[in-house]
Amino acid sequence: MKKIMSAVAICGAMFLTACDSNAGAQNGDTVVIDFAGYKDGVQFEGGTATNFPLVLGSGQFVPGFEEQLIGMEQGETRDINITFPENYVPELAGQDVVFTVTVNEIVPAK
Repeated sequence: MKKIMSAVAICGAMFLTACDSNAGAQNGDTVVIDFAGYKDGVQFEGGTATNFPLVLGSGQFVPGFEEQLIGMEQGETRDINITFPENYVPELAGQDVVFTVTVNEIVPAK
């Protein structure tokens, strides 16, 4: 009986750990990010920041940017592909760009 209870406890602990795992950044969380934007492989002016606090779902960035940060974990780096809106600054309007984004910190929504 003692062996069975130990096995149940071990399996239970494994189950809880899996369920309790960090799901990464979610809407409403604040992510502190570093990012750099590239058009045709060349970094463009005004597309770079360090330790920038962004509330996911706030709509602060162009459409498609924040949504691609959902699920990212602290320390993760990801390339985010977006197309700037047609009514953006003339040099970038309608252009496809890539942002390399690193999540430095995630502050969960309260």
